[in-house]
Amino acid sequence: MDGEADRIGEQGYEQLRRAAETHRSDLVLRLGAEVGLRPTEMTAVRLADITEFEGHHLLAVRENGEVVRETHLPDSVEHDIRKYANAAGIEDDEQLFSVSARRLQMLVSEIADRAAETTPHLQDVSSRDLRWRFAASLLDDGVSPDVVCALGGWDRLDRLDPLLDEPDRETIIAAIDESGGQAAASESQRAISWITAVSEALAAAATGEGIATTVCDHLTEAAGFEFAWLAERTGDGLTPRTTAEISEAAVDRQIQEHIESVTAPLGVGDVRVVDDSAGPVALVPLVRENTVSGVVGVAADEGLTDTERAVLSALGVQVGHAQVAAERKRLLLADTVTELEFHCGDERAFTAGASEALRCTVELSGVVPVAGQSLLYYLMVDGTSADAILSYADDDDGVADARLLEEHSDGVLLEVVVTDTPALQLVESGGRIRSVTATDGVATIAVELPSEADIRPTVNAVTDAYPETSLAAKRETERPAETNTGFRDRLSGTLSDRQETVLQAAYHSGYFEWPRGSTAEELADSLDISSPTLHNHLRKAQQKVLTAFFDDRPTEPRQPVDN
Repeated sequence: MDGEADRIGEQGYEQLRRAAETHRSDLVLRLGAEVGLRPTEMTAVRLADITEFEGHHLLAVRENGEVVRETHLPDSVEHDIRKYANAAGIEDDEQLFSVSARRLQMLVSEIADRAAETTPHLQDVSSRDLRWRFAASLLDDGVSPDVVCALGGWDRLDRLDPLLDEPDRETIIAAIDESGGQAAASESQRAISWITAVSEALAAAATGEGIATTVCDHLTEAAGFEFAWLAERTGDGLTPRTTAEISEAAVDRQIQEHIESVTAPLGVGDVRVVDDSAGPVALVPLVRENTVSGVVGVAADEGLTDTERAVLSALGVQVGHAQVAAERKRLLLADTVTELEFHCGDERAFTAGASEALRCTVELSGVVPVAGQSLLYYLMVDGTSADAILSYADDDDGVADARLLEEHSDGVLLEVVVTDTPALQLVESGGRIRSVTATDGVATIAVELPSEADIRPTVNAVTDAYPETSLAAKRETERPAETNTGFRDRLSGTLSDRQETVLQAAYHSGYFEWPRGSTAEELADSLDISSPTLHNHLRKAQQKVLTAFFDDRPTEPRQPVDN
């Protein structure tokens, strides 16, 4: 297990509990570190939500009044909950805590500050770190990752990646030996060989088309599948992009004959097999930034082994990453780009809806794509109060979180995590959001796409999802010559996607200003990562930025300056 992921440890947790000065503070710690609750979930806890099953206590976890999952409640925590409720005179159907989730987050920070006086590494411990400890403890006890996800409310197994060791080849083969013998190990070795070959080929492919062709060719040649094809989502359907050892007409037929199975939501990591007239076809989700954006189909005449399923699933993620990287690089280096302007009057879009409801003007000052199908918006809002816009955000189903960064005479600066917006569709299509402004219920969104990109699938995806959105303008724009060289170009090949995301979010949220506009904990919460992970990515990103800056210094020594 990655020791950096669980920064608290057993002794650190005991130190935190000793630093809790009240029964409520200690209970908040325990609900986070031993039950795995988020602060918003803690505010909804009631005695009435505790049940017994086969000698164990279970807690129904609520969100917006609805039960979203059940989790295990240790007996000692159940005892402390009842003790606290009895002392405070709280009825079974009343919430334990009458404060906001933000107040509980601050309570954890205050405890961490006190604990850090004797244990410095506990500084900046957040409620998210408590949940990491919950997951780490269960994994150490041998609980399977999928069960940990269910108990803690993580929607995907890859959320736990920082807590899981990366298996090397020897570990994989040893695991296969234990479950399936030497034959299975040989199968695993073959799978590793061809996925390695695909990885090397992907690294050399420079365009989305080249990546798709590389994958299909290697699936038929190196992996030995009878045929392979790749199709991308366009609106509600799929459009074939590349085929190998099968005609495009045959792929079209397979898609149409199995349209419900092919277009039904495929989860990240899921591999579905359909019975086609030509034989079984395995459908592998093509994953781009944690969103399923297409499907890779391969012949599965003899069925798929567990190893093949796992490798194909990983390949779908790998291909998606390669395509995103290629599109971003092409967009960054392009001399000309296609600029699209959309007008959106859909109240589902936060900017449009807020401008209409509050009679205000909303303008984007920065945007950061965040894993998990969301965008981190930094918005300047003029014409309404901070309380009004934050209240509107709280009631908006398309907003996962919102917080105030600055308030001044010209308006307010907000950080908003949006999950339902046309801009998200545009980013998923490889676009770069240039601006968003909204007034009188209409948002104007400007986006750049590579000049050679086929814009029809992008426009269709946006207008199909948001019928009150229309394409208002399209134009080709030349970029300044320095875009192809210089500082940003040197960085583009060195910063990872996550490092760039963290660096952008830190910049836009005022993390580098003095006094800071955001704390490390707030930034980590917004990005849905732990504080240690945030600091790790931020330090590496800053190092690369400084390296790119200073590596280009003159080779000639500086001349002395006369005073």
